[in-house]
Amino acid sequence: MKIASKDGDRWHSKKRIVLLVLTALLAGVVAYLALRSPVTPTNAGTKVSIAVPMQINSALMLVASGQDLFLKAGVNVVSQPFDLGIDALKSVLDGKADLAVVADTPTMFALLGGADIAMLAGISQSRRALAIIAHSDRGIQKIQDLRGKSIGVIKGTNQTYFLDAMLQIHGVPSDAVTQNDLRTDAGISAFKDDRIDAVVVFQPFLAKLEAEMGNRIKVFYGEDVYAFRFILVGKPSYIDSHPQEVRGVLRALIAANQAIRANPAEARRLVGDALKIDDATMARLFEPEDYAVTLDEAMLLALDDQTRWAMQKGLVESRPMPNYLNFMKYQNLEAVLPTAVTVVH
Repeated sequence: MKIASKDGDRWHSKKRIVLLVLTALLAGVVAYLALRSPVTPTNAGTKVSIAVPMQINSALMLVASGQDLFLKAGVNVVSQPFDLGIDALKSVLDGKADLAVVADTPTMFALLGGADIAMLAGISQSRRALAIIAHSDRGIQKIQDLRGKSIGVIKGTNQTYFLDAMLQIHGVPSDAVTQNDLRTDAGISAFKDDRIDAVVVFQPFLAKLEAEMGNRIKVFYGEDVYAFRFILVGKPSYIDSHPQEVRGVLRALIAANQAIRANPAEARRLVGDALKIDDATMARLFEPEDYAVTLDEAMLLALDDQTRWAMQKGLVESRPMPNYLNFMKYQNLEAVLPTAVTVVH
């Protein structure tokens, strides 16, 4: 056995100390440069184009963009703003966007029509994002009073299903009202000009009408009837060929959800700034619990219910009930956050 001298021990000890100091200094320089160097599209990963309806229910997307969470997740997201989810979905179908945020009803119609899309995750679910607003001076105080009235609604969207569900549960046949197919601005204008008796409106237009018209209107929410869902969708070919980008987007949305829960006031200000809604209004409308990245059985049940409704109304061809699980690319969310996938598969 060779015994080292004391001088040799001291030399090795000093050498170790010097190496440790140099290593610490190098780590500090690297960290400093990382903080000083902004993340740019060239080092943020492949560009991902996402079509987004500029609504409060898109809060996860808006927070993720506002806090650079997409870049931190390694994806360079370019948002395409739209008024409605149905328009965002069309951007994907036309090959102009990689992914889109859209409500469940247009998703259902698209899939039944043979559209080549798949669902990645639900990103919001709200019970008070949609309502029927009616002129109270026309004797409309309850849903039953809508018989014989004219109602503005955007056909092909979740508004159509919501309105029909509200009528049915209160015993009013669908053909007992006149449905006018009007986009958001046109519907609100027609309502304010007294050309229609009622209109289906989503937030924040709903809150603005309530503030502007006060007790001249009657508002019917229907929290027990319908849950407003937004879903992240894309073409299967894109999803399968870009797993890293897709999972990066999901990681960013999960981080945005955590940010909303941790600091809801800051999150709602970000959303309000993006949508040009004042913070006082946002404070009334923004509900942190409305947001979660998930694929659950409730989504499948909602799609099944809406499919039966569409077939009964003759809006789509009658056929065997599709298995919507086949249109879910749950493997991506499962790889990022396994607990978020609760559909039986």
